Amino acid sequence: MATSAVGPHTWDDFVALEEDDLRELIDGELVEVEVPTDIHEHVVTLLAFFLTAWARPRQAGFALVSGFKVRISERCGVMPDVQFYRRGNQTAQRTPQGLVGGHPDLVVEVVSPSSGRYDRVTKLGYYATIAVPEYWIIDVAARTIERLVLNDGRYAIEDAAAEDAVFQPASFDGLEIPLGELWRIPET
Repeated sequence: MATSAVGPHTWDDFVALEEDDLRELIDGELVEVEVPTDIHEHVVTLLAFFLTAWARPRQAGFALVSGFKVRISERCGVMPDVQFYRRGNQTAQRTPQGLVGGHPDLVVEVVSPSSGRYDRVTKLGYYATIAVPEYWIIDVAARTIERLVLNDGRYAIEDAAAEDAVFQPASFDGLEIPLGELWRIPET
């Protein structure tokens, strides 16, 4: 990841970036993140689809995908691949540009070849800081999904699934995600 030459930057600088600017705000620096691949975007799209299809008939909340900014602090902001807000989430303070306070109920990161440590260590710490209750990490290369739950300020793996299993997270009663569909982009 490359950083910008001029800094330090703030949340206001971050939300002022153009919509297609993929940099995140890390310790006051605008850091370039990896450009998503086709399989990365396929996984993100399907996750948003499955979460939305589960939530709509239940009026249980809504999903947002890549690009919606989440404020961690004045000098730190990120863009989760998927985020979900449950109906009744009183903590979330959203503006059209991003979440300025509180937290989503779920964030999901799809690990890219160069983002493993960033997603599994750095972002995990950020999400714990703002008390995101649940964090899913999807590794396309390993064909795995891990469901981490925040408890006493630390995440622990509650569920994991791999290959062609059907992922059924306990926190989303009735949600079924057939993992085999995530790993392959259908032919056109």
